Formats: sequence, C-alpha cells, structure tokens
Amino acid sequence: MVRALSAYSTPTISDSMDRLGLEGTCLGIRPLRLDFHLCGRAFTIQYGPVGSENGTVGDYIDDVAPGDVVVLDNRGHTDCTVWGDILTIVASQRELGGTVIDGVCRDSPRSFELNYPIFSRGAYMRTGKDRVQVDGVNIPVSIGGARVRPGDVLIGDSDGVVVVPAEHEQAVLQLAREIEEAEEEIRSAVRTGSRLDDARKQFNYHKLQSKQREGAK
Repeated sequence: MVRALSAYSTPTISDSMDRLGLEGTCLGIRPLRLDFHLCGRAFTIQYGPVGSENGTVGDYIDDVAPGDVVVLDNRGHTDCTVWGDILTIVASQRELGGTVIDGVCRDSPRSFELNYPIFSRGAYMRTGKDRVQVDGVNIPVSIGGARVRPGDVLIGDSDGVVVVPAEHEQAVLQLAREIEEAEEEIRSAVRTGSRLDDARKQFNYHKLQSKQREGAK
C-alpha cells in the first residue's frame, strides 16, 4: 500500500481526500530540499516543555522500523530543534522513510549529504535539550494542523506533506488513480490541440476534487 501511494503526488492525494471529505494537509511543513520525497507509515513522538527533571529529546530512534517516517510534534516551535546530525545519520543507516517535524531541525547539510528527506518548518541551530522533552511515543499528534496517528501514511514532496488515515488508504488510492488518469487524458488532449475547456468538460475535470455525495460512485 505504501509503495502504491508513493507513486502519486501530494496534490493528487490531497484531491482524493477532498473527494472523500477528509482533512490531512500539513500547513507550513516544507522539504528542506525541493527534490526530497517521502512515503511511509508514521512513528509519532509528542514533545512538551521540560519538567522539574529534564527528560530526553530523542532516545526512540532505534525502535523505528525501516521504511517508517519519524513524525515529531514539537507544537510548531521554531526556537529550538528536536532533530539534528546524529539522528539523521542513524535514520539513514536504518533506512527510515524520512522525518516530518512540526518545528525545526538543525545540521541540515547532513540530510543533503545522505539524501535523507526531512520536512519541517525550517532549520535553526538552537538545541531542544533542556528546553523540550518527549512526552509520548506512538500516540496521536498534530502536524501543521493535521492529526497523525501511528500507522497513518505520510506522503511528502516539493508541495508539502499530506497524511492519509490508515482506514481510508484504499479509497484514497483508488481515487488517486482515477484522478491521475483523468488529468493525463486532459494533458494529452491539449497537447494534441484540443481546447482546454473542451478537454476539461470531456473528462469531468471540474468534479475531480468535489466531495462525493454519500452513496455516489
């Protein structure tokens, strides 16, 4: 399923979810480098402010399965990081699917060197140590306003990140195929001289993203 979903862009997946009336786009989360792409199931971490006894920032990495995406909810904070050089090295060695952060990372050149995809609100040098700590592992979190649960599928590319709820992944995949096929027909038609409005009408372009009525095919 993850491999099948990875064939589609985030705009196509987002359109599919609109058809189903689902939310899942992560506002403000961008790739560190535009050619980064990720697709994998979520391994989630929730951060909070440190308490009277400082907790750890990142001792979870060896428990993440190859191919899974590390999802870090640092509540959108951009004043301290929860991901850096050593985590990037370990994640790359373990062949993880990538990292998505509602917050910032640091040591970004390492991700470029290893071609390890990181999606975040940017990069900043200040450590999160003694500022934030892990409050929960593999619990529901929020990334850019989208709810992410362990096992949900995250897809990221140059346009951002979208979350596909695990229980809807088959329906999203089916609609993604339909939308991509229709849009390719439109592309082919205009390349061979058709008017855009005629091609859009022929292949029902204006209904591709519209929410399906209950019971509609």
